Amino acid sequence: MHHDVAILGSGFGGSIAALIAKQLGMNPILIERGKHPRFAIGESTTPQADIALANIADTYNLPRLRPLAQYGRWKEMYPNIACGPKRGFTYINHQGQGELLVAANATQYDADTHWYRADVDAFLVGEVKQAGIPYFDETELSISPGSSWKLCSNQLSFTADFIIDATGGANPLGIPQDKCTIQTQSRVLYSHFTGVTPWGELHGKLAHPFPCHEAALHHIFYGGWMYVLHFDNEITSAGFVLDPTKRPNDTWDSLMTELPLIKEQFKHAKQTMQLVQTGPIQRCATSFAGENWAMLPNAAYCIDPLHSTGNAHTLCCIDRLMQTLNGEKSLRSYASQMQKEVVLIDQLVHGSYACMQDFESFTNFVMLYFAGADFSERQRRMNVETGFLNSQDKTYTATVNHWYNEAIAGNPIPNLGHQIEPWNMVGLCDPSKQNMYDYA
Repeated sequence: MHHDVAILGSGFGGSIAALIAKQLGMNPILIERGKHPRFAIGESTTPQADIALANIADTYNLPRLRPLAQYGRWKEMYPNIACGPKRGFTYINHQGQGELLVAANATQYDADTHWYRADVDAFLVGEVKQAGIPYFDETELSISPGSSWKLCSNQLSFTADFIIDATGGANPLGIPQDKCTIQTQSRVLYSHFTGVTPWGELHGKLAHPFPCHEAALHHIFYGGWMYVLHFDNEITSAGFVLDPTKRPNDTWDSLMTELPLIKEQFKHAKQTMQLVQTGPIQRCATSFAGENWAMLPNAAYCIDPLHSTGNAHTLCCIDRLMQTLNGEKSLRSYASQMQKEVVLIDQLVHGSYACMQDFESFTNFVMLYFAGADFSERQRRMNVETGFLNSQDKTYTATVNHWYNEAIAGNPIPNLGHQIEPWNMVGLCDPSKQNMYDYA
């Protein structure tokens, strides 16, 4: 067999890339080392993710993907594919008083989603099969380069002109890794649970612009934070994300003892899967593309889940890569743009970590992320390309770089309302809001 493109990894990125390739008249093949349904990391979307997914559905005539870009429509069209509403971002300070809530959507119907990946990825593989794209799971490949790649396993042998690595870090092409590229450093303890009490039922307030647990809920404490994401199937995804220098030995139980309000939220929780404990999760390939291969973001690098950038960046880059394979853009441009965006994401995340011990500085610094995200989303809706998180705006990236250096130097971060004014379309940094930002 010979294929135009071989896609390795059938997470949502690999499956969507295969579906687009088919629509472009290519002859793709999708290979998976594991088997669906399965757990996968990367469960939270943002407006930029939904815009990218809707654009993919419309541009490549894949209408069955479009309902996944809006919580209400998803629930109407695919009630059996588990998800949860994501109205925005909630941050709870456990080092004293303070909260920050930033709405991303006007209503629950219009909300972004938390993806229960076992269901979502299995659904997309079903779409691949329905499209007649060859799909092989539980397949370990040996890969030989050449004018055409040669890929072999015990059950098949084929050649391909191009390979897309969508494996999420397995690195089947053996691309060298540069561990010094990413400045953020974190490790994670995580699992899925039932019986987690929604934060709003325990500590909801009238001032909250949306039900505070219908969001990416962040518990902020010294040396790290915890995410809590609720799905509609009564499962909750939760994990502690820790600075390994400040929190080298903490366990799930020790953190629960230290943080009694979180322990209250998990009083009745039961694990549905084994607790996973990682070392540092950061990685970055030395190159993201070559003459006849390319990586999707989830394969090329890993920074941290703090700002929910993973799924959104992958969806944005899928569209770019498929334009490249269709002859509209160069692979060099694809790789260099992604590399610039990795630096920007890393600065926004690492700078946030540097401020976590001072919640006021933290809330001020993260306004850089929200301003860049919201501005680029609004521009994208008007078909104006500003890059992921406004990465193509040199004034914006220089502003981020300046305040990032201030943050890692340990300097307090002031209100940045004046500094983000060119991109602030929603009244961020308004003291009268008292850190409660409704959708504008």
